[in-house]
Amino acid sequence: MTTSSAQPAVDPALPAVDHAGGIARLMGDAALFGRVLGRFRNEYRQAANGIREALDAGDLVLAQRRTHTLKGAAGMIEAVPLRRQAQDLEQLLRAGGGDPYAALARLHAELDRVLAELDTLAGALPERRSLPAGLGDALPAPAPAAQDHALERLMALLDEGNGDAVDLVREDEAALTARLGSPAYLKVAEAIECFDFDGALDMLRRHQATR
Repeated sequence: MTTSSAQPAVDPALPAVDHAGGIARLMGDAALFGRVLGRFRNEYRQAANGIREALDAGDLVLAQRRTHTLKGAAGMIEAVPLRRQAQDLEQLLRAGGGDPYAALARLHAELDRVLAELDTLAGALPERRSLPAGLGDALPAPAPAAQDHALERLMALLDEGNGDAVDLVREDEAALTARLGSPAYLKVAEAIECFDFDGALDMLRRHQATR
């Protein structure tokens, strides 16, 4: 395999996770950011291996989807170098050509660096917390147009792999609950909280198709 056109690995002097940036993304909620870090540590430990399995099977669509999801999760925790490596691999898979394994090796190394940092914080990271059932049912239901707008915004963010979906699913809980119903909202929100953006988007598309 040739790696002559590969981009250099990320400078190891750069922080693996920008904690200040991550807390700012969540509007100063340090406790929530701690839970997000804990979920990332638990959910994405095998992410690079999953991408490799898809590549080994020749399933480039699955490899691209898994890379896209990891990119969104990395963005959510402000793991900027990891997000950059995931974006490079995703673009390579989309365009075809090049050596995806070389790009994956760089991504894997950066993921290991992020996880090593989070492992040192493991005792301070909160346990994953379930979303309270039925909370959105107690809130006033926005107008149908607002419900549709919230759903469209959420689906667009999920499709982009944008970590802002985690904020939106909470901020627009009343509109989304009114639009989807409480059971469906909770399933979608739980998937998003676990950074399963593709799974959440699939659920929303299936819901749209049954209307």
